[in-house]
Amino acid sequence: MKRLIVFDLDGTLAESKSSLDMEMAALLNALLGIVKVAVISGGNWPQFEKQLLANLSQDERLKNLSLLPTCGTKFYKYESGWKILYSEDFTDEEKGKIISSLHQTIGRSDFKIRTDMGRTD
Repeated sequence: MKRLIVFDLDGTLAESKSSLDMEMAALLNALLGIVKVAVISGGNWPQFEKQLLANLSQDERLKNLSLLPTCGTKFYKYESGWKILYSEDFTDEEKGKIISSLHQTIGRSDFKIRTDMGRTD
């Protein structure tokens, strides 16, 4: 028997940016009663709360659920509540370097950034 089943949230468990439907919520609740489940998505924690957790039974089965927001750069596990086990965040310096590099690269290209419905700056 499988010990862990991993799903993507958007486009797999639910339509993109939508909540689980009732059938999927029931199936996932049943699955959590027999095996560990992990759900990964590009979205952040609020998306998981709204799309996934709001539609699941709030009981001991949540201990079998692991959540991996932002493409797995964060990891949440349920104990007596949701606990973050890790979060791989960029430092302000790293963010600045990435943004600066993007601006430099765009500046050297013919690419025009659209800022308002087709208007280019």
